[in-house]
Amino acid sequence: MPDIAHQRPHHGGLAPLRSFLKLSDTGLVFATSLYLAASQNDALWRFASTHVDGLGSPTGLLLVATLAAILLAGTFTVAAALSLGPALRIGLIAMTLIAVVCNHFMHRYGAIIDQEMWVNVIRTDAREAAELITRPLIWQVVVFGGTAVIVIALVPVTQRPLKQQLLQRGGIALLLWALAAVLLGSNYKEASLWARAHSQVRELPNPVFPMVSAYKLARDRLITSASAAEFRELAVRVEPRAPSGRRRVVVMVVGETARADHFSLYGYPRDTNPALSAIPTLLRFRDVSACGTSTAVSVPCMFARQDRSEFDSDEARRTENLLDVLQRADVHVQWLDNNTGCQGVCDRVAYAHTSPADTPALCDDRACFDEALLHDLSRRMTDAEGDQLIVLHQLGSHGPSYHRRYPRAYARFTPECTTDDAYRCPREMLINSYDNTIVYTDHVLARLIQLLAAASTDADTAMLYVSDHGESLGENGIYLHGLPYALAPAAQTQVPMLMWLSPAFIASRALSVECLEQQTQRRLSHDNVFDIVLGLFAVDTELYRPQADVIGACGASA
Repeated sequence: MPDIAHQRPHHGGLAPLRSFLKLSDTGLVFATSLYLAASQNDALWRFASTHVDGLGSPTGLLLVATLAAILLAGTFTVAAALSLGPALRIGLIAMTLIAVVCNHFMHRYGAIIDQEMWVNVIRTDAREAAELITRPLIWQVVVFGGTAVIVIALVPVTQRPLKQQLLQRGGIALLLWALAAVLLGSNYKEASLWARAHSQVRELPNPVFPMVSAYKLARDRLITSASAAEFRELAVRVEPRAPSGRRRVVVMVVGETARADHFSLYGYPRDTNPALSAIPTLLRFRDVSACGTSTAVSVPCMFARQDRSEFDSDEARRTENLLDVLQRADVHVQWLDNNTGCQGVCDRVAYAHTSPADTPALCDDRACFDEALLHDLSRRMTDAEGDQLIVLHQLGSHGPSYHRRYPRAYARFTPECTTDDAYRCPREMLINSYDNTIVYTDHVLARLIQLLAAASTDADTAMLYVSDHGESLGENGIYLHGLPYALAPAAQTQVPMLMWLSPAFIASRALSVECLEQQTQRRLSHDNVFDIVLGLFAVDTELYRPQADVIGACGASA
């Protein structure tokens, strides 16, 4: 009789351990995400430890917990998407190795793994790469990467059908983001202001930011390739103004983060517009809505032919905008920037940025005050022949470091909030600093009008000022801007729009001053900007909508 013991399955050795360690596919994704968030974010946690004041206090701990929750939710979301179906182990291994390598360079060299850095990686040759492969990097990859890779490769996993994976991972992702939202909501003022004051923290989550940057680089390369082939003109017919009369020079000022209800021109009880209030011919449009609640949306939308209701950023990127149309109408266009760029709007026109070398008295090692935009402006207005549009892009009232946006001489309202950690200031001090930014913008615009008035002996001159979006200053516990448009308060969407026309400009267009004042009462938006500017230059094109042009409604079209 055969030995029955030899016919039974053998359960010794590693079998009990493998059974104990066995995970579901989603369990392995979560475990990997937790490991990466906790162990491969040296730069993030070092940054938090040095920039979160009162780290041991309830507020500081809550802020760190919020960061941790957002990091884990983001890491799990990326990992879940990369490891579906048969890509489970391969996706997690690749993500782990990327995280370990990125963590090394972020921690050791202070590198930010953004799109530009990925371009550098792609262009690195073998010799340069060899110089970067050091013993510490190898040690990191072997210890932190190798150990994790072995576990991911060998741990027993129960894999579910793809539909179940999607449902389970989607549910966990929603729970993690819900937890992050709850923590953020319970500490919104401090967290939002801290994040804005320390905006670089958004570049530190590893491997989420590096992998998202790689995706954006690939996407942008595809869009750029498509744009080169598909970039389209908006109109078949664009005719310049008839060559009669004097040339026209229009300066359009794109404001930053200025809300209409903090302009005394609109009834704000504080005198934030002492200089502009003394200009009787200034037109103040009283009900103007922004296209978005952030610069990245509002600026491209402001110059697009698409209205806010149909605006698509990708479509706008590969389609002519207002500046392109004006150039085709023989208008000389320049963009002068004191912000972070034109969001692609000025890619095909002359561009310059403020420089400390040009105006050292108006700049420091961080930025220049907006008055630097006026440097050499008179020469710019006379150098070009024919009609001319100059766009000035302000730094304006960008927060939360409002106190850095104006020289000390314009600190009209005190005490100010003079810290970059603005959330630590009482709301009254924060508002004082913000209102001082409006006082300084008032000064810059009044100076600009003086320059345009002086230039009006040789040209018909005009100024159009409109802010990109507004700003919340603590109303209902909301600060800064960027809320979804449907949820955003009026403080973020209602913006100032001002216009000044030289007497010669008014005369050349036979404009009715009484009609212009009536037009300032209309409900307007960024959608009107395209038509107003086309109307100022009398560009003949099917793109022009006369009913949207508040200036053209009051006089001759030429």
